[in-house]
Amino acid sequence: MKFFKYIYYNVYLASAKYNASPEIPVISYISFAQTNNIISLMYIFLFFTKWVRKFNLPVIYLIIQIILFIVNYYYFIVLKKGEVIVKNEKYSLGKFSFMTEVYLFLSVLLTGLTGYLFQEY
Repeated sequence: MKFFKYIYYNVYLASAKYNASPEIPVISYISFAQTNNIISLMYIFLFFTKWVRKFNLPVIYLIIQIILFIVNYYYFIVLKKGEVIVKNEKYSLGKFSFMTEVYLFLSVLLTGLTGYLFQEY
């Protein structure tokens, strides 16, 4: 969870420059990355167990995305953890803030790779 706090802090600061409500894009960003991670783990599990051969990925993806958005909204906004994170400058990545985009790119790449392995083998 600490890694997502770094993402929250850095994406929030970038989003605050352009959005009146920067929390929503940040929570969407985090939920998207988490959904990719869960789908990748699911693909790996199904690849090794051969338990299910086909499933409706768009529906599963949408359900996971909505659930994670609600959970992250509750955690960061309702419980006010986001305010605490933004006030704490130790989460700043400074010149390495581009690593948040690298993480998102790698999570998408890993999801595609594991999905390909699951479908083809």
